[in-house]
Amino acid sequence: MLIDYLTSNFMTLMILLAVAVIMAVNRNSRIPASQLFKLTLLLLFLLTVPAYLDSMTEHEEFGSASFNMPLYIIARTVGDAMSYIICPVIVLLEVYIIVPQKKLKWLCALPAAVNTVIYSTTLFGSHIAFYINDEGRWQRGALGLTVYFVLFFYVFMLFMFSLVHFKRKNYSSSMIVMTIVTQTIFVAYMEYDGKLTGNVNAITALCIFEYYVYLCIIYQQEMRETIAEKELRIAKDSMTLLRGQIQPHFIFNALSIIRSLAKRDSVRAVECIDSFSDYLKAHIGAIQTEDMIMFTKELDHVKAYLALVEADYTRKVEIVYDLQVTDFKLPSLSLEPVVENAVKHGIGRKGGAIGISSYREGDDICIRITDDGTAKNDLTPKAVQRLGVGLNNTRKRLEMQCGGRLETDFSDTGGVVKIIIPINRVKGEENENSGG
Repeated sequence: MLIDYLTSNFMTLMILLAVAVIMAVNRNSRIPASQLFKLTLLLLFLLTVPAYLDSMTEHEEFGSASFNMPLYIIARTVGDAMSYIICPVIVLLEVYIIVPQKKLKWLCALPAAVNTVIYSTTLFGSHIAFYINDEGRWQRGALGLTVYFVLFFYVFMLFMFSLVHFKRKNYSSSMIVMTIVTQTIFVAYMEYDGKLTGNVNAITALCIFEYYVYLCIIYQQEMRETIAEKELRIAKDSMTLLRGQIQPHFIFNALSIIRSLAKRDSVRAVECIDSFSDYLKAHIGAIQTEDMIMFTKELDHVKAYLALVEADYTRKVEIVYDLQVTDFKLPSLSLEPVVENAVKHGIGRKGGAIGISSYREGDDICIRITDDGTAKNDLTPKAVQRLGVGLNNTRKRLEMQCGGRLETDFSDTGGVVKIIIPINRVKGEENENSGG
């Protein structure tokens, strides 16, 4: 008996097992309406019993003297009634997964309720839906097509709700729903016409499997979009925070230089205030932007700052430029903090030479800032920590905005900071801004 049961329901049971295993693997994921899928699997499993009873008509003992026909008729009637009642409920549960409103769910349940009433009458001897004759043959009643109309209605609802609910998702995934609809309509027609019987449960199990895969695809796509949005938001928040950390640092240093001049040369101090005003207009604009800017524009900010440094004639500063490449972009305020560190923590009050060079090295564009000062040797531990924070902020902004790197080499005789920007990222930024 067990072998006959397994044989008559082999494909259905195999597909149900596959769905159960996949659901167990995804138990920690928030696949929509997993509990409804569990109920669907249970109901479909129950349908394997009437499928087994149907297969008994082909058994060699069917119709023999030892075969208990009255018991078979009762079991077959109960099993088929259960099958015709449960099949629409299974599709209804799939509709419930994505139906938007609670009131609409009650309306969707009405066809299944009517179908249940019609086929339940068979259990009380009514022939209005179907009956099993004295020879054990199935006969359709006056309302025997009700189950097909209800199934078609629910399949149509499933198709429409799926398209509406997931209209912002990947439309190619909707091909899975189209496949489910096509399979259901085809099998229902073939079953009704008697050309292909005994496959309803297997196809229903297959449709459940396909729809679960469909929901998994939608879920994974939603997770990828959510993760991408979070990463973008975190990156923007981080860049905003880093720019906020840099902004006061520049302003305080420049004001310190003007203050120093005011004590010795008021005329020169006024000139520097005018220069500093022009500097702030450009500088604040750079702080507020999240886009890459041209190297020449960033260099103008650097030169404006260095002009304020050179105005402080208590220390001698020599600036050496060697710019072989200038037509590229970089994050705003990525060069200036490095130059500022070279002035403040490199040459210090003693003065010295600062070199700024740009060149191409393989697939990268490099900017090299050097100083020959020894002021770093006299820094306090707290000052060294602040220096590291400033450079680390610049390093993070380079990584986030253009995949760039920042390398340092400090010694007793000076320091070297190297900014490295991949050429392909520079070109990508240019193409994006030009609409290409």
